[in-house]
Amino acid sequence: MKSKNIVTPLRQQGAALLVSLVILLVLTVLALSSMQGTTLQERMVSSQRDAQIALEGAEFALQAAEAELAGPTLPTFENSKGLYQEDDDLPVALQTLAGILDPASWQAPAGGGHGNNTRAAPMPREEIDGVEMDLLAEPPRYFIKATPGVGSASSSGFGLGVGGAGDSVQQSGLSGTVYRVVAFSSGASGQAVRAIEAYVVRAD
Repeated sequence: MKSKNIVTPLRQQGAALLVSLVILLVLTVLALSSMQGTTLQERMVSSQRDAQIALEGAEFALQAAEAELAGPTLPTFENSKGLYQEDDDLPVALQTLAGILDPASWQAPAGGGHGNNTRAAPMPREEIDGVEMDLLAEPPRYFIKATPGVGSASSSGFGLGVGGAGDSVQQSGLSGTVYRVVAFSSGASGQAVRAIEAYVVRAD
């Protein structure tokens, strides 16, 4: 009787499975890390875009103030509703940089419009797919304060100051009044606050 060689398979040690699990773990960690990086970049871009929109909103309010000062007749400066005479004190909330950058200082009155120490600019709108939509969370706002015509010191509060703007007007041969305008917007999200300051000369 002939004998046959019987080959018995070697017992598996599980090495291939272990290596596969390690590779899978590494790939999972890399994928999660990539997703987190992408999410962070999206947030950064969104925040940067909102900040740019807020700045453009503040510039829109500044243009509204300039248009008001350029009109044939000036509005009445009576130390209210965002219009302040040279000798008027600004409200406490608008006398410091921290206050100016605080959205609570620019809170619109009930029903909107001028009031609560500031003035409302029109809401910028854009037509998207045939529907007009607001571009900002709330209308941008501003206030105007007449400043000394000559020899003016630093403006109180914002830290930039007119710094002799009145003197420059006098030296240029012009005759007029210098107005300090501070405009504010909170952007499309209502969280990206931006404020800008400008000085506008209205010739006599």
